[in-house]
Amino acid sequence: MATEIEARSTTDVVAVLSRQHDRARELLADLRESVAVVAELTREMAGPFRDLVQLLATHEAGEEIAVYPALRSRLEEGRLARELMVEEHEVKQLLARLEKMAPAFFAFPDALAEFEEKVVAHAEHEERAVFPLLEDRLDPVERRDLGENFVYRAAGAPSHAHPHSPESAFGNAILGPVLATIDRVRDATHHE
Repeated sequence: MATEIEARSTTDVVAVLSRQHDRARELLADLRESVAVVAELTREMAGPFRDLVQLLATHEAGEEIAVYPALRSRLEEGRLARELMVEEHEVKQLLARLEKMAPAFFAFPDALAEFEEKVVAHAEHEERAVFPLLEDRLDPVERRDLGENFVYRAAGAPSHAHPHSPESAFGNAILGPVLATIDRVRDATHHE
């Protein structure tokens, strides 16, 4: 009898959801601690990075306009000028790529803080409004069955956020398996 009660309590929908809410809070706290260190470094890096981008962009342009033509014409070093232009092109491509990545990197700590606030508020709202309804209006067997259904559905759900995917049960039932398959392939290729 005790094992049947334990089995029910582990799949009771409120218990399952509560464990996941608790785990989300733990992960957010761990992430917040790690990002706090990165955020401090990020604030320290923003100015020097911006200065570096400006320095290198203007430096490279100046060399291309003034120095390399002089290498070609006045010093008759066309081959050297071409080699340097190829190198500079590679550097410019990397700098452009870094510059595109930087705003996301620099904005991540604030975005994470906003995300954490929304996730915690949502979890607390469910805990206050939904959990008591589930506990009051469903008997333990119904909560267990709902919990098992939740666990089953969550196991087959997409493993990444898809902001344009449907939010209805019907839409998730139709498109969810397709997105889940794509996500599983994505996850497998990124973990190798």
